[in-house]
Amino acid sequence: MSRVRRSVSLRLANSLRVESVAEEYVEASDASELCAVLGRARRDSVPVTLLGGGTNVVPLRRIDGRVVRMASRGMSFRRCRGGVRVTAAAGESWHRLVRECLGRGLAGPENLALIPGTVGAAPIQNIGAYGRELSRWVSGVSVVDTVSLETSVLDASACAFRYRDSVFKSEEQGRYVVTAVALDLRDDPPESGYPELARELARLGRAPSPAWVAEAVIRLRRRKLPDPRQVGNAGSFFKNPTLTVDAFDRLRGRLDIPGFQDGARVRVPAARLIDVCGWKGYRTGDAGVWSRHALVLVNHGGASGREILDLAYRIRDDVAQRFDIELHLEPTVLGRG
Repeated sequence: MSRVRRSVSLRLANSLRVESVAEEYVEASDASELCAVLGRARRDSVPVTLLGGGTNVVPLRRIDGRVVRMASRGMSFRRCRGGVRVTAAAGESWHRLVRECLGRGLAGPENLALIPGTVGAAPIQNIGAYGRELSRWVSGVSVVDTVSLETSVLDASACAFRYRDSVFKSEEQGRYVVTAVALDLRDDPPESGYPELARELARLGRAPSPAWVAEAVIRLRRRKLPDPRQVGNAGSFFKNPTLTVDAFDRLRGRLDIPGFQDGARVRVPAARLIDVCGWKGYRTGDAGVWSRHALVLVNHGGASGREILDLAYRIRDDVAQRFDIELHLEPTVLGRG
């Protein structure tokens, strides 16, 4: 079993690059080791905080108890009815999985290229981009139940996927640890209808093949979003809100904003609301809003998690006051201080 270390800095383990100290820290290389780590924490009466790639979290100064990080690796590809089943360990890079699929001529997740983080984190918030979501391909999510310390596989329906949400993030938050994800890829036709993506493909002068969709997505993301290795950030900081049709009509009477059908409701871009409120490019100390994308909060070097969070709350409150629309954070806040 991996050794438990004490007072470990997590600054390089989160993409915001904010300083945070784990009281205890341990990595697990597979499901059996994870069960042993969790069992030992239970015997020691130590609370556990789970950490993946650290790309969708805001760590505060101190995280009490034991931080457990999945460090498993490995991918497999095998033929199944109507396509290929791709299984990847939780600790694998999500973007590497997309690249491996493209290299094997497998279509599907190319719209999700360059999304940072691990495979294990992907189903938790049902990652999505440019018209597609992970839930489209999930056949099963392998988990360890932190209550029973047993392993199981949850099918897509049990995961209760929703927009940027799942059973892992809402109803059963903290109960399950993802150890692997299985995707069934079935030669989906490329999805290039998202306006921004369609314009980029036209600019490249290319037909929407999976490879060129991925290339267009990568170009778009690199143009709009900062590289976490250079500027600390957690990607999109707010979810796009959904409104009733009447509320959307009232909002459109006040400003030019697109809307996307989401069942009986309409989803609107949070970035547009934040931009209209004048926050894009704002900076207070080392906490700021990226100058190219109003959804991205950044650490210019020495900001704390609390300073980033306080800025997010100011933005949220301003949007609520001006438009009577509540924004919800995408990242999970960890620790205290």
